[in-house]
Amino acid sequence: MKKKLFTALVLATIAIFAVTSAYAAGDARKGKRVWKKSCRLACHDGSKAGVAALSPVSKTQAQWKAALPKIKECSAKAGLSDKDVEDMFEYLHSHALDSDQPETCG
Repeated sequence: MKKKLFTALVLATIAIFAVTSAYAAGDARKGKRVWKKSCRLACHDGSKAGVAALSPVSKTQAQWKAALPKIKECSAKAGLSDKDVEDMFEYLHSHALDSDQPETCG
């Protein structure tokens, strides 16, 4: 009986990890590359008048969430895919000012 219960728990744990990883948010590593190439170096490096220099620590996680519609709008103009936006948002959100790993663009 204990062996069946243990097996069921192991299978349930594996299933939960498989489902959560399949539906996880974007890939922050890929998002960093997209951000640097398509946003940071294209507009938000501080060299253009009227365009703010941005890096992940420029905003808190809540502020990045609030900025998501504008990010999507700007990304559509730049021709980025939905997956690129998702990856980039994951990078910005996971390295925001109030995150566990705040990060600048270096």
